[in-house]
Amino acid sequence: MFNARSYLRVIGQYIVTTRDTSLYTFPVRRKGALLTSSALFAYKLNWQTVLFAGYGDDRSFEEVENRLAHSGRQVFLKVSYAWQR
Repeated sequence: MFNARSYLRVIGQYIVTTRDTSLYTFPVRRKGALLTSSALFAYKLNWQTVLFAGYGDDRSFEEVENRLAHSGRQVFLKVSYAWQR
């Protein structure tokens, strides 16, 4: 929280899976990994309107190169408004 009107949320998640390939009767990858990260900024314009801006990044493990490579990217903008009767 920067103040009563704005905040920033950052999330990162890293998942690693290792397998014993001798336990499978079909071909599987020995190692799998996924890194997801996201950032969300929110700003309240007034009591009924909020502006959101966000970014997400996904990376997956490339076994041939033995590193995490980009697998996806998202950017969004949203305006939330409360209607009155």
